[in-house]
Amino acid sequence: LRDQLMKMRATDQAARGFAAAPASASSKQELVQKLPATDAQLTEELKQIVKEKGWPTIAMVGIDASNAAMLILNHTTDRAWQQQLLPQLTQLADADKIDPSSLALVVDKALVSAGKLQRYGSQFKYVDGAMAMYGVEDPGGLDRKRARALLPPIDVYKEQLTQIYHLPASNAIISAAPQN
Repeated sequence: LRDQLMKMRATDQAARGFAAAPASASSKQELVQKLPATDAQLTEELKQIVKEKGWPTIAMVGIDASNAAMLILNHTTDRAWQQQLLPQLTQLADADKIDPSSLALVVDKALVSAGKLQRYGSQFKYVDGAMAMYGVEDPGGLDRKRARALLPPIDVYKEQLTQIYHLPASNAIISAAPQN
């Protein structure tokens, strides 16, 4: 199961252009076109795993593979399934059975997808040449919430995003709109 989840993670990341070799412009366009099908296939594979074995916890598959499952869940377009799993995943994180930092990304993605304020400040959108953060529930308590979820302070996270995506992270705050 661990190997299967790690292979799924590699597929997910390659589909997003995070493979070892840099993608050409034409292959980037091809990746974008294939991404929905890749995400759908990985979602179905993860649904089958969860149905047969339950959520992949750290004790079951190790932290890397458990986080790989969360990455697939974060990228799913099946928002109803994602939302349905959140109470169980919150309990698992509270019991130290899964990584709370991975869950925080899924929580924020679900909130933003519903047009709500995010909790941990993990979701950004490309706006006017930079990455702008979607609004958060408690701006003054953001770093405290991030620390509880084992996430770095927001300024450190913005710098990480800048390094990963080679785009500046602005101080702009944008509103989320519900997605179907």
